[in-house]
Amino acid sequence: MLRALVPRLLSSVAVFLLIAIGLFALVRLAPGDPIEMMVPPELAGAQRDAYLASVRERFGLDQPIVVQFWRWLGGLLTGDLGYSYTNGRPVGDLLADRLGPTALLMGSALTIGLIVAVPAGVIAAVRRNTIADYTISSVSVIAIAVPSFFLGMLAIYTFAVRMQVLPSSGMHSPGRDDLGDLLLHMIMPVGLLALANAANFIRYVRSGVLEELNKDYVRTIIAKGGTRARALRHALRNSLMSLVTVLAMTIPIALSGAVVLEQIFSWPGMGQLAIDALGQRDYPVLIGFGLYIAVLVLICNLIADLSYTIIDPRVRTAR
Repeated sequence: MLRALVPRLLSSVAVFLLIAIGLFALVRLAPGDPIEMMVPPELAGAQRDAYLASVRERFGLDQPIVVQFWRWLGGLLTGDLGYSYTNGRPVGDLLADRLGPTALLMGSALTIGLIVAVPAGVIAAVRRNTIADYTISSVSVIAIAVPSFFLGMLAIYTFAVRMQVLPSSGMHSPGRDDLGDLLLHMIMPVGLLALANAANFIRYVRSGVLEELNKDYVRTIIAKGGTRARALRHALRNSLMSLVTVLAMTIPIALSGAVVLEQIFSWPGMGQLAIDALGQRDYPVLIGFGLYIAVLVLICNLIADLSYTIIDPRVRTAR
């Protein structure tokens, strides 16, 4: 496994550096000037020009773009993501403050999605072309097709406005920070994100189990007196390869859904921070958020690749 890990780590580092260069270039080429948005409205004429020049000098934006890039890259290699234009705080600290709420939202939704998707996908595969299969498949297709922002607004209107049984925003109610209040605030955003994840996973679990059930080794197990439950256990284990791949791809994609739901439910996570930074053209925060996603994608792909050797011994033997 170590022999396979080293090349993957080296290639991941190279990909990360390429992504970092691309993010820096794309963000700096975007239209708009973040410094213009920082000028007090009472300044005009020469005072305004002097203020712009002083702020650009303070953030190093008066230097050529190549000089800015090398300074930024040097800081990146030492773990320094720069400072926010809007509040002057280190970008790393801003992202770290928002990482916990986002990880809680995504982690809970992915866990619940898997708990629901695996048995539902197995039932749909075992009872193929029955009412159970049609029902599970139809619900998953509808959940994928309907946009998360629409479901979020519908949930707020139904449970927060009309029924008034769930809070509509935030992680805690004013004056409360207990676990019960947190769980109450998590129901709608986690539930909607888990529904989207489960709908995606169900399709792959169903197709993977169906493919394995049609293979010769399953018929051999049953022919030798093995039970259908034993054959199904082997089929489910062998179908996990496709689920691991989908899970590795879904974790970064789920972040995009979390960004939308964080805005709708005012969840104080990284997604809401990124949206605010986009509106304020806060370059360092936007780049830091993009690098976070890049690292997440690379780590997920690395874990998925290594998981193959654990799930399927044939992959380990081939390597």
